[in-house]
Amino acid sequence: MEIINLDTREKQNAFMNPARQDILRLLQLAGRPMTPKELSDKMGISASSVTFHIKKLVELGVVALDHTEQIRGITARYYRPLNVSVRLGLLAPGGDGAAQDMFLHRTVEQVLAGVQGLKRLAEEKALGEEDMMGLGDMHSGVVYLTREEAVELQRRMMEFLHEKEAPRPGAQAYEYVLMAYNAAEVPVDAG
Repeated sequence: MEIINLDTREKQNAFMNPARQDILRLLQLAGRPMTPKELSDKMGISASSVTFHIKKLVELGVVALDHTEQIRGITARYYRPLNVSVRLGLLAPGGDGAAQDMFLHRTVEQVLAGVQGLKRLAEEKALGEEDMMGLGDMHSGVVYLTREEAVELQRRMMEFLHEKEAPRPGAQAYEYVLMAYNAAEVPVDAG
């Protein structure tokens, strides 16, 4: 898998733009190429605005033109997300701290909203624990790892996730956020 290193503040800000993140997320969740018109209908913004943002995502190397089709005399362009890993350097100094924080919060909030929606669905349908298996979950806690084990855990999780990024028959989109940090290195406020 190609790694896209967004090593300048300009590239990071271009990628972290909320509208562009919405476009990228919709493309990933759809599991199929989409036109700017389809995206604009879902987002409630103009197709020309979506096209502008898609061009920026193409320049960054995270979205590509998949194919074109003639529809009633108009050439429809279908875009797809590329199977790349984006490195933002969010934990490295030198970026736009406020934009990075906003990006982190927004990403976590989107997944949290999905998990909360799943919880409401489970309550409405009176789903039990067995029914919920495979639909979604959340775990938190503390594990004790050596530095080498932490690196190995991160590597294994990323390998597994990268293997499953492409849509395939019978598979459905699962949105996720994985977060971990070395609690011994960061002072934690218990309050």
